[in-house]
Amino acid sequence: MKTFSSFTKTCELKKFYRNPLVMSALKLSSLVLIFVSALVVLISLASDYWISSSVSFFGLWRLCVQGICTSLGSAADVDATRAFIIISFLLLVASGVLQILEIWISTVMAGVNKQKLVTIMNFCAACSAIIAMGVFTGSANSAGAGVPFSWSYALGWVSVGLSLLAGVVALVSFKKEAQ
Repeated sequence: MKTFSSFTKTCELKKFYRNPLVMSALKLSSLVLIFVSALVVLISLASDYWISSSVSFFGLWRLCVQGICTSLGSAADVDATRAFIIISFLLLVASGVLQILEIWISTVMAGVNKQKLVTIMNFCAACSAIIAMGVFTGSANSAGAGVPFSWSYALGWVSVGLSLLAGVVALVSFKKEAQ
């Protein structure tokens, strides 16, 4: 009897996920997470508060000391951080466009499994952001102990979590769609 009960629950769950409204809700949830993640990574990229102290702050583009700001030069670690965070943003934008096509214009690129691509792009965006954050963290910590990371830096890590969550939701949608 126990086996029949678990089988019945499994069948009910499959019916639940095959419901078009549930599939649309998963895809729409993924799209919202992608949009929020892209916005967060863009704010992190553009802002100057990756590291801050009482007299200075800097981001990926500028260094400001006592109100006087200068452009950052081209250091390898900062360039790598910039490159990987930009790649993360571009992957999120591309996955957002594909998710929109999947939800509202499913006839475009009909032969391509857009949901699978969205899933892969979200995980790649998260990996790219992890690399960027790791490079920045490593170079900042090599300068000395007690680096005062600030909110722009924190937003970079938030975007990692949001990208991973968007990837998981897209993966659930893809797996349920394939069944």
